[in-house]
Order: sequence, then structure tokens, then C-alpha cells
Amino acid sequence: MVDKIVPTALKIWLAFIFIFLLLGYEIIPSIAFGAVAGFAGGTIQAWWTTPGGVPKTTELPEPIKKFSRQIRQTPSRLSFWRGGGRNDRSYSRSKR
Repeated sequence: MVDKIVPTALKIWLAFIFIFLLLGYEIIPSIAFGAVAGFAGGTIQAWWTTPGGVPKTTELPEPIKKFSRQIRQTPSRLSFWRGGGRNDRSYSRSKR
């Protein structure tokens, strides 16, 4: 990946140095801002030109498949869980 970033980054860095110098910046900020712009531009260009594609589907191992089936088959309200929400009838309402 570095071999894709560096040539483009150097070109962009040089261009931004001249642009910042033409805009009236001093040499040190021009070099620093140009380096940041060059690195960012080189990284984006390398990412843009790197071939990719649709990710391949991978087959999950059997233990993970079994565990996911168990999770899907578990009822939404477990018998040992007493929600305590607004719809829970075991608590009396406050009397005003």
C-alpha cells in the first residue's frame, strides 16, 4: 500500500507547497500543510485505485450456527425474568 501512497503523496505535497507559498504563507507552514495534504491525498488515491469488490460470504462454524439457532429460539420473555415494567400487574399502583 505504501508503494501506492508515496508517489502520489509527493506530487500533491509539492503542489500544495507552491499553492501555499503563492497564497502568502511562510515556508515552514507551507511544508507542514503540504505534507498533511499530500498524505491525505495519497491515501485517498491509493484507496480509490485498490481493487475490491463484494465481500465473499464465509461459512460459519457449526458451534456458532447452533448457538445462533438457540438464541433465535429463546422466548422473548424468560420465565425467571420479571420485567417490572409498566405492564407488570404484580405491583400495586400508588394511591393518591
